[in-house]
Formats: sequence, C-alpha cells, structure tokens
Amino acid sequence: MSRLLPIQPDLEHLKNEAKALLKSHHRGDTTACGPLRRLRRFSIATDADILAASLTLTEAQFALAMEYGFPSWDELLWTVLRGRPVKGALEPPRAQALRLPDPSAGRWANVFASAYQITLTCCGVPCDYDTIAGDTGLAFILQADGQHTPYGAQVKELDLGWWPLDEWGAMLRLDFLGRAHGIPMRRLPTDVDEYKADAATHFDKHHRLAIVESFEAGRPVVAIGRDVCVVTGIDDGTPPLLGQLACSDQCNVSRLNQYPWVVVVPCDMVEPVDRVMADAEALEFAVALHHDRFRQYPSGAQLAPQLSSGKQSFALWASVLRDGERCGPHFYSGNVAGCMSRNRSSAPPYLRAMASRHGASVACSLRTAADLYDEVLAALGKADTSKEAFVSVAGRCDLADKVDAMAALEVEAVVQLESAVKAMG
Repeated sequence: MSRLLPIQPDLEHLKNEAKALLKSHHRGDTTACGPLRRLRRFSIATDADILAASLTLTEAQFALAMEYGFPSWDELLWTVLRGRPVKGALEPPRAQALRLPDPSAGRWANVFASAYQITLTCCGVPCDYDTIAGDTGLAFILQADGQHTPYGAQVKELDLGWWPLDEWGAMLRLDFLGRAHGIPMRRLPTDVDEYKADAATHFDKHHRLAIVESFEAGRPVVAIGRDVCVVTGIDDGTPPLLGQLACSDQCNVSRLNQYPWVVVVPCDMVEPVDRVMADAEALEFAVALHHDRFRQYPSGAQLAPQLSSGKQSFALWASVLRDGERCGPHFYSGNVAGCMSRNRSSAPPYLRAMASRHGASVACSLRTAADLYDEVLAALGKADTSKEAFVSVAGRCDLADKVDAMAALEVEAVVQLESAVKAMG
C-alpha cells in the first residue's frame, strides 16, 4: 500500500524525510526497514540484513519515492513542483470572473472520459460515461510504456503502467468523439519546455485567448495538469482558472492549483454523424488499439515507439512479471490492473447498447464480445497484485498466467468485433 502525499506537499520536507530515512538506517532503527524494502535488493531481506548493508542518500530517496507511489525521486520532485500551488491559488473567484454555470458532478472512473462526458453535457449534448469511454477507445485501450524505468539505465525495473499515464491515449480519437456527438474537440498547442520554464507565460501565449473565447460561447474546457479538471471560469487570479476535478462527485468550482499544460476546447456544434454508421468506425478503432495500430491515426503518428495499446501491452506486462530483473514492486502492476479495470468496465455496457441498434448477426457478435469482456473483468478481479504475492516468484508468475489468460480472452473478443464490423458492411 503506497503512502499518500499531503494535499500541499513541501519539497524541503520530502528532502529532509529522505535524509531522516538514511539516518534511521545508519543508527540501526528497524522502522527504516519497511520503506527500504521497496528497493529490489532488500525486497525479501531480513531487518538485520537491511541494517547491516550500506545505503546511500540516492537509494533512500528512491525508496521514499516508491513509498509515495512514484517510480523515481525525480518524478516525485517534478510532480510536487508542477503541482505546487502558486501564490493566490487558494483564493476564491474574483468578482470580475468570467463564469459559466457549475458543471454536474463526475465519477471515480477514467478521468479523461469523465471530463469529456461532463463537458459535452454542459454543451447541451446529453451523453453517458460508458458511451464516451467507448467512443474515445478508452474502454478498450491498455496503455503501456516499454521504457519507463525509475532511474533509467541504473535500474532495470519497468513501470509499464506508471500513474498518472500520459494523456496520449485519451487524445487519439478526439476527432471521432466530436463527430459522433456533434461537438468538435480541439487540443490547444502546448510546448513542454516553455511550460517548464514559465507556466504563466506559456498559458498566456498558448491557452488564454482560446479559453476565454470558449467561455464566451458558453462552453467549458478540459484542463490537464496534475489533475484532469473541467474548467468553467477565468479571472485575473494566479492561476486564473476555476473548475472542478473530473473524478469527483463534488460540483463546487474552485481555483486550480496550477497552470494546465494541456487544454481541450469544444468548438461550434455540427451535425453529428449517423450513430449506426459511427458504430462501425468506433469498433474499427477498438480493433486497431488491440493490434497496436493506433499510429495509423493522425493523432498517434508522432508518439514514441515504445508505447503500446493492446496485445503488445499484455505481452510486455506478462514478460516483466516473469523477469526478476525488470519486475518492479507490486504497486507497478497494481496501477496497470486498476487502470484496466476502470477502462474495461465500460466495454460490456457500451457494446450491449450498440447491439440494440443493429440487426441480429451484428448484435450477436457484439453481445458475445461483451460477455468476453465480462470474463476479462472477472479474471482481473482475481488478479493478486498485493505486496505479499510479489515477494515470491510463484506469486508473480501466477499473475503473469492470469495476464496471458486475459489477453487470450481479449483476442476472442476482438474476433467478434471484427465480425461485427464486417457484417455492418
């Protein structure tokens, strides 16, 4: 179980905490052994062995970062820096704020799908969460990164499902989401280097004008920073944006505690494509995700080669679990399983709703696929990603076998999706 960062984590406190962990180890304090077991070389060591071994500050920092659920000390620091509230971040909205009505509450699910669902509903297009998850492909994706190691070449452990995952999976089919629901969705330009150098200047240069124009047209926007938020207000505060978390059941708007680095803006309404026709395109994308062919879509063409979305992700996950050198701590796989569970929970209802719009042969294939995804979810529910399971090779290999079994079920499900597409003509 990972520790939670404070709501407003302090950088100096974290540095001192790592130093305190090192000092505790040096003076033989057994309380240091729990966090230090996050390190591979201490994962099954006794307290006596841990306290007798040498330890560096870098290792103490690494162990502390993993204790907080981060794959590296650098990523923990960067998360704290980019999420640190700037001066005035807790101020209430100012009197001159440009405000839209508060959006509806979200749900604890895929944060991107929830944000899009809230935003489209606020734009006057009623839609349900499962439909949005299916139309964006998030119900069918299994994002992985084949090169995300905590300390690069120094550590071979692979955190293939690191959290939070990059937003690339949620951006692949923004164009289709817009066409299917009649509200085109546009990702505003962003420059990571400019953002890191001066987030406020980056916001003014790339985002402010388009956000104001969207609000003036009565449309909220989706802002992605440390969190994913639906934003419905802007003033001259610091930061200037007002909104709510997409994954919260609270709909009270507050000031964002940082400048977003990605913003998605809804555009003018258009005539949506025929829903029955859109179904075939949505299924084709789900199939492409399974076969890791997401780069055939314009938004995926420039993504890093080590990223995967389907079969390759399953194979990578299983191979890492069977590889003692590359398999990281239990919560690495716990993150993969958690993300997959939230995503796949939308696949069965999405496909069954689609089946109701089509003839018998198509509907049969879609319902069979939905049943298979139910089996995937059932198998996922039995997957043991606990710390206790990961201390043994047998426990990790058992999880790898379950991953292989889920992959096989998804192959069968995709065969049914391909049959449905073919029958749709």
